[in-house]
Amino acid sequence: MSEPLEHQTESYRNWLGRNYDRAAWFYEKSARLYSGDQIAASKLHQLNYIQHNDKVIFLGVGTGEDAIAAAKHGADVTCIDISSGMLASLQRKLDSEKLNARLVCQSAYEFDEFESFDAVCANYFLNMFKLPDMVRMLNHTCKLVKPGGKFMIADVALPQGNAFHRAINMAYRKFAMTSFWILGLVPLHKDHDYLAHLNAADISVQEIEFFQLYRNGPVVYQCIVGQRQS
Repeated sequence: MSEPLEHQTESYRNWLGRNYDRAAWFYEKSARLYSGDQIAASKLHQLNYIQHNDKVIFLGVGTGEDAIAAAKHGADVTCIDISSGMLASLQRKLDSEKLNARLVCQSAYEFDEFESFDAVCANYFLNMFKLPDMVRMLNHTCKLVKPGGKFMIADVALPQGNAFHRAINMAYRKFAMTSFWILGLVPLHKDHDYLAHLNAADISVQEIEFFQLYRNGPVVYQCIVGQRQS
């Protein structure tokens, strides 16, 4: 089940939100186990580009290990997600750590505080969409970052290295996508080449850091750091 962003109904978003609500209890735990902590590492790499008191927004934040880390780092954090269950789990973490963040239960496509943030983090979020909708979401959310600010993407990487490593990368990612599709969390789609679309969204790529499966396997994850052009 998938609907174009501009045609998504309230009932569809409620359905998708409930699916993520049900996944909230295992979402980060399974990611850590599945990746050997490299999903978390790819997100936490962004702390190198977040300054104290920076206004930072996390798109599709989930249960928010990256947002928690940024709040501890001294950032002014906003988190957006369509799942109230994910946000409830994040709020409990914030309370236990005595941290503050602004939580917004809304589609990022409808969020319009343009040029408000020093950094926008799209972590394992854009991969939720088929290509046309991914481009629409990318173009929309890039507008949230101030000119000169950072737009950062932690996500799966396209195949790298020798033929054996590339084959493992492809099999690994297809298994993950199929599993999430069965759970009603993502549509099946081709792999996204984010670099091919960032420049058109006025984002200049400054760094790409790759992360290996279980630290010693093939490259499977990446963190892209871009800057919005003035």
